[in-house]
Amino acid sequence: MAKKVFILFIGIIFFLSNAFVYAEELLSLDALIQEAKLNNPDIQAVHKRYEAAQARIPQAKSLDDPTLGLTFEKAPDSPLRIKKTMPEDRMLSITQALPFFGKLPLKGKIALVESQMSAAEYKDKELEIVNSLKNVYYDLFMNYQEIALKEESLRLLQGIAKVAEAKYSVGKLSQEEVFKIHSEIASLSTEIVNLKQVQAVKKSHLNVLINKSPENPLGVPNLTEDVSFNADIDYLYRLTLENQPELLILSYAIQKNKYVKSLAKRSFFPDFMAGLVARGITTGSIGPWDLMLSFTAPIWFWSKQRYGLKEAIANLEEAEAAYQAMKNNALAETKDLSAKVEIAKNKITLYKTDLLPILESSIAVSLAAFQSGKGDFMALLDSHRMLVETKMNYYKALVEYNMNLADLERNVGIGLTQYSEEKR
Repeated sequence: MAKKVFILFIGIIFFLSNAFVYAEELLSLDALIQEAKLNNPDIQAVHKRYEAAQARIPQAKSLDDPTLGLTFEKAPDSPLRIKKTMPEDRMLSITQALPFFGKLPLKGKIALVESQMSAAEYKDKELEIVNSLKNVYYDLFMNYQEIALKEESLRLLQGIAKVAEAKYSVGKLSQEEVFKIHSEIASLSTEIVNLKQVQAVKKSHLNVLINKSPENPLGVPNLTEDVSFNADIDYLYRLTLENQPELLILSYAIQKNKYVKSLAKRSFFPDFMAGLVARGITTGSIGPWDLMLSFTAPIWFWSKQRYGLKEAIANLEEAEAAYQAMKNNALAETKDLSAKVEIAKNKITLYKTDLLPILESSIAVSLAAFQSGKGDFMALLDSHRMLVETKMNYYKALVEYNMNLADLERNVGIGLTQYSEEKR
């Protein structure tokens, strides 16, 4: 009997250890993030959209293609008898459309701002995918911890069951109490099987985010217990205004609509068409030259250009209002998430420094009583159950902290853990 109790004691000490040893290779979050940035098809699609937007900038600043023409005037009898035309009536012409001064630079600026909007969309998509990956990774970490805790609980219960069966055989324990232990063992075994099924699903989600087969093998997620992130709210507000992609997109939209408004004002002015005609092109020497200059007449300004300007002004005011609304929401979200990070940190401190040491002492007392024969297995089970539940809550708080920090990074638009207080 003493040997069995000793083995049980060793099992509990192993269970109380904070370190979980896995046979599988550790799964690096940083490596997954880099892989997602390189291979995720959603990120790649938005990146190509950004490259396309960049390619539109030189196009927008360029003149329209010139028009080349070949003219045969005064063809006798039939327009097809061009050989009968006089040499001076055979002409080569070139014409070029010339927008009013300032229109092409404005179109180039609009295209540049649109490419900046695409760059912000690319950054936003990258942040979205990284945030999703982090949350799945943390979920997977929690899944591993739940399995590890329940497997340790199972081993503990199996050890208790052996001792209980020995006590039952000599009449020191009732059959009902032994049955209760075996019921808990069966329930735990089922929970572990179900958690492993959930684990496979979470791993497939990770694989999808890095553009690999859902069945691609992955290692064990490793989450440090460092919860030292600390930044004041004004610093976070500043980061949000400077880096959040959605705010940047709307700020670029304001800039774009200012350029569109300026372009709409220039639509009241005429565009030009310049032409040059060379006569006698088949005589071996160029004859007289014809020059041509024409311009558009924006005479329908009361129904076209005027309303184009009105539309541009309305779009600008809409963009300004949307930016202000997004700014208010973004700052409120930053405040909310930073508070959640602090709340999670407080929970972690409570579990780690107060509750877990107390419960570990409690289970040691219950174990000592059980060893001496003065305690019963129900007290040991209750202490064990409370310890497992508290450890589970500790890991939940740790995951909650990291998830909220990831959401905060997503909201401010930049990684936060790389910044120290000295960099402010």
